[in-house]
Amino acid sequence: MRASAALPLLLAVVVAACGDAASPGASRPASPGATGAGPPSGTPGAPTAEVRVFLVPRGVDPCGTVAPVVRQVAGPVDVAVALRELLRGPTGAEAAAGFTSLFGPATADALLDVRIVEGIAHASFRDLRAAIPNASSSCGSAALLAALDATLAAVPGVRGARYSFGGDEAAFYEWLQMSPPD
Repeated sequence: MRASAALPLLLAVVVAACGDAASPGASRPASPGATGAGPPSGTPGAPTAEVRVFLVPRGVDPCGTVAPVVRQVAGPVDVAVALRELLRGPTGAEAAAGFTSLFGPATADALLDVRIVEGIAHASFRDLRAAIPNASSSCGSAALLAALDATLAAVPGVRGARYSFGGDEAAFYEWLQMSPPD
């Protein structure tokens, strides 16, 4: 192979390796006042950025074990972008690679609002009980919270999270058979 032909391949390998070694969410800072509204990912002509969402990989205990997948989205990345990507569920390529999730087409538009207050992401969803009925089991709730928590933790500036249905935290955590965090 000629040196001029090998250079693009070498560059692609180096960029891919650096992307895997980067800390989660290191591509862009979080927007402190983000909401659920915004352009869809992959808007033509928009600058792109990487977002990490956490899904259940093939061959592991699905009760809370998640792994990151990297997606290209219209930039910049903030908590709303990360959650919208997670709520879409695995892409076709991710599913073919063995990733699963409780999230999918039925939850894709579930984010109502998300904001960061003193490092804590407060995410409000439409009522997900009908869309994800098995999340109320101990395994289901562990898988759901692991995916949400890890995806938000990958966004710079987020050190914790709280969830609600339309602002009602008690309803969200009751669904998961848990008490709201203190």
